[in-house]
Amino acid sequence: MFSSGIIAAGHGSRFKDKGFTYPKPLLKVAGTELLGRAITELKKAGVKHIRIIFRNSICDKCTSYLKKSFPEICFQIICKDTSSSAESFLTILNAANHDERMIITTVDSIFTPGKLRDFIEQAQKMPSDGVILGVTTYIDDEKPLYVKLSRDGDSKITAIGGNDGDAVTCGVYLLPARITKKAKDKKYSALRAFLSDLFLQGIEFRAIDMGKVIDVDRPEDLIQAEEFLRSNAIRD
Repeated sequence: MFSSGIIAAGHGSRFKDKGFTYPKPLLKVAGTELLGRAITELKKAGVKHIRIIFRNSICDKCTSYLKKSFPEICFQIICKDTSSSAESFLTILNAANHDERMIITTVDSIFTPGKLRDFIEQAQKMPSDGVILGVTTYIDDEKPLYVKLSRDGDSKITAIGGNDGDAVTCGVYLLPARITKKAKDKKYSALRAFLSDLFLQGIEFRAIDMGKVIDVDRPEDLIQAEEFLRSNAIRD
């Protein structure tokens, strides 16, 4: 079984600028905190060990929420101010044993309930030594990371980046923790730079369609995410 990680170390500056006082991971969508929703989806998928990275300024408040809301789970909490999404991602990977496979998701990615469980079921049928990306054809991102897919229908990714493609990444990643060795002594400006580097090194990438995914980057995204969740029947 996979271990898991949640990236929740962003500044949330767009929400602060609009007067939101809660840490972004604790903002509610359809009555549930973003952080709680991410954990619930991982639990549905059968994941037992969850690592989470928070910025120092919100770590205590978010940790208190976890202890109160999920007392049955033993979390590994990382409190660290990171300079980029890549640093947050690599910090979580480096906290794992190198023989682990990790599924990592961002705290602000909203997908159809149960979809993460489907992702893991499909991923178990794929090679275990490469990178598997959750992707979507629904594009609502200011700077989407495009991928191109093989025409053979085998889920292989043939290109990453550029101004167009068959789909875009959506905040769900599965990869072996030992892949951090490929990033030794390198500083990446963003997660996309790390992923692109791995691809150029010849690591195999595959894609799994996550359907429509809402990335809660701005206050107005909260309304869109609530409408999306209400339009989808929750699956057991």
